[in-house]
Amino acid sequence: MAPDRNHWRLWQDTLTRALLQSDDPSHHLRQPLGPWFDSIDDWNWLLSPTHGVFHRHGHVWRHYGHQLGSYSSSRRFHMKPASHRTSGIKRPMAALEVAEALSPSVPFWTKPLPDDVCRVTTQPLHGLEEIVISGVGLEHQPPRPVPQPSLFAAWEAASAEVDEYFGWTPEELEIVGDEGRLVEALLSGHLCVISDGSYKRDLGTVAVQLLPRKGETDRIIVRCQTPGLPQDQSAYRSELIGLLAGIMVVDWLLHQWAPTLQSKPRVRIACDGFSALLNTFSNNRVTPQQAQFDLVSSLREALARSKASWEPSHVYGHLDHATSFSSLSWWSKRNVEVDNWAVAYRHQLEASDQLIAPNARFFTELAALYIGDVKQSRLDPDYIQELVALPALRKRWREKLTVTPEAESETDWTSLARAMRSLPVGVQRWTTKHVVGMCGVGKFKVRWGYDTSAACPCCGEFEDHLHVPRCMAPSTSAEWDRRTVALDLWLDTQVTDPAIKHALLSLLKGVRDPSLPSIRVVPGRLRSAFRSQQCIGYQGLLEGRLSRQWAPLQEEYLQSRGSQRSPTLWASRLSHQLILLGFQL
Repeated sequence: MAPDRNHWRLWQDTLTRALLQSDDPSHHLRQPLGPWFDSIDDWNWLLSPTHGVFHRHGHVWRHYGHQLGSYSSSRRFHMKPASHRTSGIKRPMAALEVAEALSPSVPFWTKPLPDDVCRVTTQPLHGLEEIVISGVGLEHQPPRPVPQPSLFAAWEAASAEVDEYFGWTPEELEIVGDEGRLVEALLSGHLCVISDGSYKRDLGTVAVQLLPRKGETDRIIVRCQTPGLPQDQSAYRSELIGLLAGIMVVDWLLHQWAPTLQSKPRVRIACDGFSALLNTFSNNRVTPQQAQFDLVSSLREALARSKASWEPSHVYGHLDHATSFSSLSWWSKRNVEVDNWAVAYRHQLEASDQLIAPNARFFTELAALYIGDVKQSRLDPDYIQELVALPALRKRWREKLTVTPEAESETDWTSLARAMRSLPVGVQRWTTKHVVGMCGVGKFKVRWGYDTSAACPCCGEFEDHLHVPRCMAPSTSAEWDRRTVALDLWLDTQVTDPAIKHALLSLLKGVRDPSLPSIRVVPGRLRSAFRSQQCIGYQGLLEGRLSRQWAPLQEEYLQSRGSQRSPTLWASRLSHQLILLGFQL
């Protein structure tokens, strides 16, 4: 008795949901059937390259020709035994007895099946859940094993594409529990991603975990070192690389387990780095000069390509320092866990002396800047300008004997750059012109046609940029003394080491009289810095080029007094004052 129509429809719906991909209009199976190993006598499908496909229905072979919809039938009464078949050619024949062929119940056109007929096999195509028809028998081509979806397979495939200049994948990947249940949570919109970084002494690491809110025993744990040079490292960069690692792992899961998925499952991702979340998920414009531009731009491109829909959340970190772990929220507990893993991984790298990670172009990084085979984390205009202009500048230094190679290595360029940025734009322009001598002095006034004499208006001597601070006219000498006294008082307000102050003022006197500075009156601990400053030159001191040895000596003095003042800020402010001294003469 046939089942009721409603029961039959219910049974069909149940089988459809259980066996077919609900989002696939082609009705692909969730799992491939795989190869069949039944006897050829039970095979219901045959293939002839010349005539098409045959399907047996009872004792009737239905023939589907090459043209769509054409078919014919031939009755088959018995097959020859398998021992009669030729080796290598499997062709069941419709051999008819004479009496049977003349029987009125049998059509007169009944004839044997084609000689080139062979049975049809099924096998997966390119690892997808599809069945294809092939004329190759199982005896000719053994069935290929069906690859199972695996996160590790995607991770290894991506890692195989990484080379010196392109590609990045996290170093460690761990699956705790059942990967399939994690995929179910992902497809149902219940998967959560949380990351945290650890940064100390120019070394950054990050840990990420992917897990559902329920069933916390199943999770994926990612650990990696933050790529980039020591000067690129920061807590912000570690937070960014954690977000990128989480997005990559989710997309690997979807690629392996649901390659034809049309909808985007919702994934909630969180970290305690608010700036990292803001710059990754906001629509704010990013520029190549922005800090960590390589990662921010890569993250935005990864989000654009992702098969998931992302919902960012900020979680406050290190709350376990203020309260017990058990009283924390679910998100805060997970944050504490990844923070501990990131710290432990950083200690592991420190113990093995793995302090620098390659910074190749990320898979989703659309463009990258390499300088000396090193990828830059951002476009630094100052660095680019230095690369372009410094060779020509060094050539001029050599020709004009302005800055020797030894003096260049001794100069505190960082403090000088900071001082220049703090000057008014007009003073910056004057300093640049005055240092190279192309300024409004007698020498250039004559060249520019503004004057007929290059004589100093104060003393009558030939006037160039070097003469101005060395002019012996009474008015100039009085102004010099007044400015140096003001500098003396300023050094006291900055809590300068008295010995350093005495040494600097002695060196400054060398601008007007090179015979005055004497190392014999300098304490032994300052003599190396004194010689270093003499190597740079007295004119260099007046132009703000301090020796890089002064700041560490000032730091020792400040520490001895228990002061929290910054020695680097002291050095840049001193360069600022020295430049102004020359400007005001």
